[in-house]
Amino acid sequence: MNPAVQPSEPFFRHFAWLILITVVICFGAKAVFDTADLPPITPLHHLHALSMLAWFALFAIQPTLIDRGHRHLHRSLGRWSPVLVVVMLALGVQISLLNWQRIGFPLIPAANLVNLLLFIGLYSAALIYRRAPAAHKRLMLYATLAMTGPAFGRIPELFDADPVMAVPLILAYQIAPVLHDFLVHRRVHPASWIGFGLMLAAVPVILGLAGSAEWAEFLTRVLGPPAGSP
Repeated sequence: MNPAVQPSEPFFRHFAWLILITVVICFGAKAVFDTADLPPITPLHHLHALSMLAWFALFAIQPTLIDRGHRHLHRSLGRWSPVLVVVMLALGVQISLLNWQRIGFPLIPAANLVNLLLFIGLYSAALIYRRAPAAHKRLMLYATLAMTGPAFGRIPELFDADPVMAVPLILAYQIAPVLHDFLVHRRVHPASWIGFGLMLAAVPVILGLAGSAEWAEFLTRVLGPPAGSP
């Protein structure tokens, strides 16, 4: 990828902080205003929440460090990010297992699996292109967006609405980097096209998987039947 775009772009710092604030508000509102539907909170849930918050906070801090000229600290934190990623993903898998056992809704593990694979792929690509700033920050942005589904999914739950209600907001966040590239640079960086394209392609995969009887049978066979199943 040709990093033709200038490395210093305030959009990425502002958007990273917006994502962090959005995630905190969505989960916070769920915890405050919809306590009746919360699962039994365990230490595992607290660790999962802390690890996810640490990732979104790190993602917001990193472009801020670059814009403030602290490149050495940015690189130092980046070297430790794989440790956080391993912890975050391991805890996320455990939470997905608990969700399946509690409610048995095939859409959740389907979305979690596809988004997990998206995150790993985009995050790995971002590390590979860490010396190409324009590609690196766009790939890291889309890797992070792949993890925001649970936060956006809390919005319909607050209003007892159809989960589809969250789709316009999700799409708005996903297309924002593409629009930024086009409006500011008159060209869309290949990394933005790749990230956005993968996000769109993931939707039919998730829906197709979730609606498949074979997927539900696989989950039951591998993870066990959900609570209340005969």
